[in-house]
Amino acid sequence: MKPMTKPITSPITNAILGLVLSLCFLLSSQISLAKVTPEEADKLGKTLTPLGAEKAGSEDGRIPEWTGGLSKPPAGYKPGGLLVDPYANDERLFTITAKNLDEYRNDLTPGQLALFQQYPDSYSMPVYPTRRSAALPEFLYQESIKNALRAELVNGGNGIGGTVAGFPFPIPKSGMEALWNHVLRYNTTGYKGYVNSAVVHPDNSYKVVRSYFEFAMRYNRPDTTLENFDNKNQYIFIKTVSPPSSAGEAALIHIPLDRNASDTGLWVYNPGQRRIRRVGKVGYDNPITELDGLLTHDQVDMFNGELDRYDFKLLGKKSVYVPYNNYELYSQKHSYQELLKTGHMNRELSRYELHRVWVVEANVKDGQTHIYQKRVFYLDEDSWQILLQDMYDTRGEFWRTAESYAVVFYQVPVLINLLQVHYDLQSRQYVVLNMTNEEKKLIELNTDLEPGYFNPQNLTKFATRVQQ
Repeated sequence: MKPMTKPITSPITNAILGLVLSLCFLLSSQISLAKVTPEEADKLGKTLTPLGAEKAGSEDGRIPEWTGGLSKPPAGYKPGGLLVDPYANDERLFTITAKNLDEYRNDLTPGQLALFQQYPDSYSMPVYPTRRSAALPEFLYQESIKNALRAELVNGGNGIGGTVAGFPFPIPKSGMEALWNHVLRYNTTGYKGYVNSAVVHPDNSYKVVRSYFEFAMRYNRPDTTLENFDNKNQYIFIKTVSPPSSAGEAALIHIPLDRNASDTGLWVYNPGQRRIRRVGKVGYDNPITELDGLLTHDQVDMFNGELDRYDFKLLGKKSVYVPYNNYELYSQKHSYQELLKTGHMNRELSRYELHRVWVVEANVKDGQTHIYQKRVFYLDEDSWQILLQDMYDTRGEFWRTAESYAVVFYQVPVLINLLQVHYDLQSRQYVVLNMTNEEKKLIELNTDLEPGYFNPQNLTKFATRVQQ
């Protein structure tokens, strides 16, 4: 199958800061883990989906069988136009509130329970029928099935070997393998466009930061092979276009797959000096100053970056009410003012469904440091997206929680975690990434920018070309 070169438009992809700071994966030395047996691998595409999810529905009937996902556009969708909500006629089953919380407590996370406790009068979760809509191009299913017996962690988990496409570990044997599935999930060949972020304060005041990016990927391209991959994975141009106080700042990032084998390249353009300078490594728990320090570098995109400071434990699967198929939340019918409410996002615009998720617990290793002593990740079994994350401080007290709102771009098809909301329960503030509701031009998916385009010499041209 040849890569698609004609851009496909859509409202949004990943957070722009996530693109800048994400996918920096690190460890050292060799790891010895249990291998997938041929008998286990043979279940893929049969009792398990090609990505390793349970194909069957739940015994209680609340979670249906996976039948292939949403792989074709619904009636009314026009190529290049806004997404049409395929589930607009679904009736709400019920709404979880602080008053009926005990009925649903077993299917909620500590972070969700903390939000109900923090905002008992306003926080709620509208629940709809579960739609197992996650879908991918066929070649990725086939590559993922093959990966069960050929992919492996190398350099102590810092990189992977044996594959350049598909989910590397459809039957994970460790928490680290599960996290790699999230990091290397399919996001098309590349994309470009405008995205917006905001920090919402306790008095409901906020400032929107608008950015433009261009992004290209090597992993998960049909034309990438083990021979031509050479560890070069992602290329990014990004520029801040508003507010005026930071407009004009731009950056170029080269992100390798294995950061022990290759350095990450980061170049920054200063509009006042009209100069480019090479910047050293940033990541881990360094705070993002543009977002008032409420997010760490490795928190964007729900998790990205080095793995060497944590021990990751795969705790198994459970059913959880998660954000899913949130087409209404991303529609251009709603302004940012409608989305951003005091304490939390507008609950009436959200949609939750009951899905099975993999649970991975991360604890800081002895001798290492991080402001999050413990993190718990909840990964969708049908897509390997991290949909929820809970974070604990160095005292072991609950601190922050995050939700990732995903929808299927059925014209590709691919499920992408769009809007991300990161709550700081101690300061009663939250950060929203990936808003595009007020953008006139849609994000383009499946762009085909060449790696050679992303060089320091072009950074100045990029910075001066992109306008507000």
